[in-house]
Amino acid sequence: MKVTALVFMTVLVVGVSTEAGAQRREVNSQVAQACKTELQQLCQGQKGKEAEQCLKNNESKLSSECKGAVSKTAAPRQ
Repeated sequence: MKVTALVFMTVLVVGVSTEAGAQRREVNSQVAQACKTELQQLCQGQKGKEAEQCLKNNESKLSSECKGAVSKTAAPRQ
């Protein structure tokens, strides 16, 4: 019984982690697409969290489409 519960909990945690990772990749993809110009002009050579922070630091210079995509990265995670 305990082994079955442990296996179930492990599968549940891995499934949630995988889903969260997939959602994060989707958001990152949306940001990359919406902010292509901004990334090239303002954050050239930066990737990942560094590029994300660069976009946030330059929020006043972002297009409305890019701002919308970046704001999704700050949404609280469930």
